[in-house]
Amino acid sequence: MMINRWLSGVMLVSLLSFCAASSAAESPAKPSDVRIIIDISGSMKETDPENLRIPALNLLVELLPDQSQAGVWTFGRYVNMLVPLAAVDQPWREAAKEQGKSVNSVGLYTNLTEALAKASWKVTPDSGFNHSVILLTDGKIDMAEAGQNAEQVNSAERTRLFNEVLPVYAAAGARIHTLALSDGADKALLQQISLETGGLFLQASSADELLKAFLKAFDRAVPVEQVPMEDNRFSIDASVKEFTALIFRKGGGKETRLMQPDGTLISYADAQQQDAVRWHQDVNFDLITVQSPQAGSWAADADLDPDNRVQILSDLTLNVEGLPVSLFSGNPIELAIALKNAGEVVDEDALLRLTDISLKVTAPDGRSGSKLLSDPENLPTDGIFREALTRLSQVGEYRFEINAIGRTFQRRQVLSSTLMEPLRVEVLPQPAEQRVDIRVIPEGANVDSGLSRVIAKISSPDESSIIQSMEFDAAQQAWLLSLSADKGAGIYDVVLNIRGVSKGGATFKSKPDDIRIEFPLIDPDAPPAENSMAAEDASVSENPASVPVAESQSAAMAEGQQPPQAETADPAEPVEDKAPEEKAPEPAAEETIKPDLAKRFAEQEDIAEPPVKEEEGIAWWVYLLLALGNLAVFGGAGYWWFMKRRQSNAAAAAAPVSHDRLPDDLPHDDLSDDDFAGDFDAFDGESEEEIPLPSSAPSSMGGDTDINVSLDDDFDIDPDENPVADDDWGEFDADNESSPESADDDENKPA
Repeated sequence: MMINRWLSGVMLVSLLSFCAASSAAESPAKPSDVRIIIDISGSMKETDPENLRIPALNLLVELLPDQSQAGVWTFGRYVNMLVPLAAVDQPWREAAKEQGKSVNSVGLYTNLTEALAKASWKVTPDSGFNHSVILLTDGKIDMAEAGQNAEQVNSAERTRLFNEVLPVYAAAGARIHTLALSDGADKALLQQISLETGGLFLQASSADELLKAFLKAFDRAVPVEQVPMEDNRFSIDASVKEFTALIFRKGGGKETRLMQPDGTLISYADAQQQDAVRWHQDVNFDLITVQSPQAGSWAADADLDPDNRVQILSDLTLNVEGLPVSLFSGNPIELAIALKNAGEVVDEDALLRLTDISLKVTAPDGRSGSKLLSDPENLPTDGIFREALTRLSQVGEYRFEINAIGRTFQRRQVLSSTLMEPLRVEVLPQPAEQRVDIRVIPEGANVDSGLSRVIAKISSPDESSIIQSMEFDAAQQAWLLSLSADKGAGIYDVVLNIRGVSKGGATFKSKPDDIRIEFPLIDPDAPPAENSMAAEDASVSENPASVPVAESQSAAMAEGQQPPQAETADPAEPVEDKAPEEKAPEPAAEETIKPDLAKRFAEQEDIAEPPVKEEEGIAWWVYLLLALGNLAVFGGAGYWWFMKRRQSNAAAAAAPVSHDRLPDDLPHDDLSDDDFAGDFDAFDGESEEEIPLPSSAPSSMGGDTDINVSLDDDFDIDPDENPVADDDWGEFDADNESSPESADDDENKPA
């Protein structure tokens, strides 16, 4: 075991040295530029009473890497550059933490537009930086002073934001990550800001969640390398030049200490005497940076918290591409995961064969699923592991955790994305008209209704389908579709495909949940009799053969004749043998019946069959005699058969038995007790596990797959091999839109 570990370590060092030499000429990635904008309006006194914005700011300041640049702005009525935009180093960090103590909640207004305008200083496409903004607010644009029309003033500020300010960020490729701190925040506006710039939208329901929300935004603004941490233990390999451990501390919790691989403990007091250790201690967390750390297993002697983490500085990194910050339902995600050394993809089989690449996805409702992506027997030739996710449809925040576990190293990436729906779908049944109205409504005013399109695919009970574009109604500010049972009663499936364009030019694709409607519609407020009549009408329309019978009955009644019996009536069906009791007619009986049913009720009364005269019954002693006679006959026959069988068995016993030949209808193979061992019908035991056999599996699937059984079909990490095959019908080319005539032609084509 030790020999294998030593060999794998030597192999890793050799391979990494080779990769580093081959990639020395590669240009480094652009450094990060992070602008932090914090709301200090008066409402923050209620949403952040303990002013946790200060420790959250300190956390980001400490996590920002050297060679990056950053600045901090605050806004209420006015905008203030709290920390000037400059290169990040230790003096800048100390100055930023000192200035951060002045964050308060005294602003009279919420000048969000001007804050983003001031923070766009030096945001240009050729700046040489990757620009990101982290914006925190608990409210909405509010700049109307006394005597001014608030709606007009705030609307003008919104227009300026989308027409003048956000295009500057979009042109430079800068992403704005927005954080809503309360339900009172303008979440639709913040989502639109993130959508326009490709940023992340997050919501913290309380100030206690603020720090971790900042951390998620930071991970998107400044991608950092991590190592997995389980039970406060983590492994550091020889290639790690520096690590930073973030340990959350509970109120009244024990003091945090770090245990090195050699058993030595490091405390906050010890760190003050060591140049290689930088320890920032705040109200609810410890942030410890160790330079040139010992290789081996480390441990944090501290409170356990699932968000405790260790980020590292190393040439060996885990690269994740293809994961957008904003997700949309039904829009497939194509992940590309690779190990890189000094920016070069590691594709050596000898290293990849010893590395497990896994993916874990956590949905907004807390469900999670994991999957092993690597397979030692089926390694990608280019070193890139690919995985498709196609079934994410739940609105809210998703968490993606990617791990690479080797024999001598561990790497981890944790990224958050938010699934949003810029348009919502309403289904409005109209039972009285036997019609269903479907409306697709923009959630905000920033969707371009002229460029956005909504396509509907309608599948009918007769297995035909038609594709049509929904029309936008300016009066209702929605795309409309009216659906009726044109193809007869039954189930109609409606699949919507949305291709949206914002007024700022951002595009998005969405595929909402399928809509299933069954005709005839049942009115929940109507009396049961009326709903049963609607179902009867549908049955008649589905079975035209029943119509002539009803028409012949009506014709016979008109001529004063007895109506003919239906051909489908069973002649053996017993006839009611009890005459109805005579009752006095109830006064105004028709007043208790709906007017639209009065005529039908009258016809039912006219064609009612006349009562049949009751026949006289048969005496009981006749039945008794018949029973005794049957008993005597069957008893005698049984006795005769028994005596005959007894004589036959006696004769067979006296005759010699021959084993020379078995009958042809019996098997000749020898059977043992093992052949009948086991209960072949016991499939319902608790120990049984159903193992699905997929028709096909993606080439990237590893040999060991761990799918959480709590997931349903809407959230599987194991998608179809061709995840976008069913999306072809939704393209907006003119030849893809089917008219009723073309749909009929398609129905006549052979399958």
